[in-house]
Amino acid sequence: MTNRFAAVRTLGPACGSALIFTLVSLAAVTSALAADKYAAEFMRIGVGARALGMGGAFVATADDASASYWNPAGLALLDNGELLFMHSEQFDGLAAYDYFGFAQPLHGDTRASVGLGLIRSSVDDIPVTRDAFDDLNGNGERDPGEPILQDQFYSKNDVEYGLLLSYAREFGDRLFLGGNVKLLRQGLLDNTSFGMGIDLGVLYSPRPGLSFGARLADATTTQISWDTGTRETVAQTLAVGTRYTQQLPGLRGSLTAAGDLHRTFDGSDEVSQLGSGFDAQGGLEYWFDEIVAARVGSDAGDFTAGAGLRINGVMDGLGVDYAFLGHEDLGDSHRVSASVRF
Repeated sequence: MTNRFAAVRTLGPACGSALIFTLVSLAAVTSALAADKYAAEFMRIGVGARALGMGGAFVATADDASASYWNPAGLALLDNGELLFMHSEQFDGLAAYDYFGFAQPLHGDTRASVGLGLIRSSVDDIPVTRDAFDDLNGNGERDPGEPILQDQFYSKNDVEYGLLLSYAREFGDRLFLGGNVKLLRQGLLDNTSFGMGIDLGVLYSPRPGLSFGARLADATTTQISWDTGTRETVAQTLAVGTRYTQQLPGLRGSLTAAGDLHRTFDGSDEVSQLGSGFDAQGGLEYWFDEIVAARVGSDAGDFTAGAGLRINGVMDGLGVDYAFLGHEDLGDSHRVSASVRF
């Protein structure tokens, strides 16, 4: 046992680089498969006010109960169990977006953890007007001159769920691997869908304060089946990133800088920040006495900011975080998270 883990430690840099290269290669190979633009788009918004305040540059940081989403390999970093809840009002309150995360380390010879993440996205009171007209000729379609009957307008909701079941494990003392089984359910007006996929993650930390990470979401593509008979394919999203933390004793704190590069493979290149499907995220986080945090970042060019507070003495730690996202066209979004470690 000891010799085996010693070998893994020796090969740590090579293994970490090889695994990240493998995720990149897998994305490149499978990107040729047909995919639908914006399928299951709600799964790309992001979770956790701490991560979102840093612009979503979290793939190499991922050290809390939001790791199931950002990089499941990061779950193995946790020393304590954690519960996290986030509520977000998206785009001037048009949509609600919620996340519940649970992470629990497993006790054994090797660091390992299990996790669960549940995402709920909803748009309420969508007006439905398709049948609100006087069908004078009985052809089932509204023809010119047929009056609209406003008293027949009614409302429906759009509700979408994503469930992440995660496992992560340490390989040596610097390399972490993890994965998700992902279940999707969507309900739009009178129709529903179900989908299943897999996410993969790797995290490599060559020394304290420095880490590199990669996540391949929908690694083999995720298939979604609607009750109408329509099928959608969710293409891969590849994220690679790095994180560096510098202790600042003179300022009684620490400063973390993080940067991610995301690549989507669904053909929506024209709306990407850098073109060809690439978007960049970056963020800074400053902690004072590990109690109060200030954050700022950029999410594909949109400004983000946030703050955090940690309260000791409540179980193993209580946290509250806030994040702001500005958007020129769709309005501002506000995210609030609460977490507790046990």
